[in-house]
Amino acid sequence: MFSCNVNCRKGFTLIELLIVVAIIAILAAIAIPNFLEAQVRSKVSRAKADMRTLATALEAYAVDANAYPRWWEVAAGWRPAGQQYPSVSWRYNPLTTPMAYITSIPRPDPFWTQSDTGGVVDKKVYDTYDYVDAKSSHDHNSVVSSVYGRMWRMCSAGPDQVQSYGGSTWAGSPPHITVFGFYDPTNGTRSAGDIVRLGPKGSYYQQYEIGFNPE
Repeated sequence: MFSCNVNCRKGFTLIELLIVVAIIAILAAIAIPNFLEAQVRSKVSRAKADMRTLATALEAYAVDANAYPRWWEVAAGWRPAGQQYPSVSWRYNPLTTPMAYITSIPRPDPFWTQSDTGGVVDKKVYDTYDYVDAKSSHDHNSVVSSVYGRMWRMCSAGPDQVQSYGGSTWAGSPPHITVFGFYDPTNGTRSAGDIVRLGPKGSYYQQYEIGFNPE
């Protein structure tokens, strides 16, 4: 019959347990940031894919209508109960009704807006990717800050979750961008800036040259 004397080991020592805990902590410290980075990269890929789908629908609509959806006119006068501003998705309604150029509007933006540079901190407003067209922007806003001389602009808030409408800083005559507000993963996966997609060149392109297309 087996018997154990006082020197028989029946478990781990405190030192051994501390070593195991330390190893687990080190592995977690390495794995968790990589997991979070992978999440951000996945969301960036999804945002770009969604905007690519919307861009295809916009171009198909323009072929038939000889114009792009007028974001200002479409959204004007429409406001849900309890909401200060009409939802951005309303601007895309011409793509689904009466003719469906896209089956449904991709939503929400994976980087759902926490705040914006205009002070409209209502997530219900930014229920999808921000969109403006050149004609509406020319009539009601600034062509430079809105579309950079292109026919339309859409954008995701990006990893910083601040919707700055794809805005950048420009100077000179004609204006040229000096500080880009576009998201660039080479500055860090979680760097600031919007994920921007621009439409084809418009009549203002030569006046407001940005030098490259963010997407």
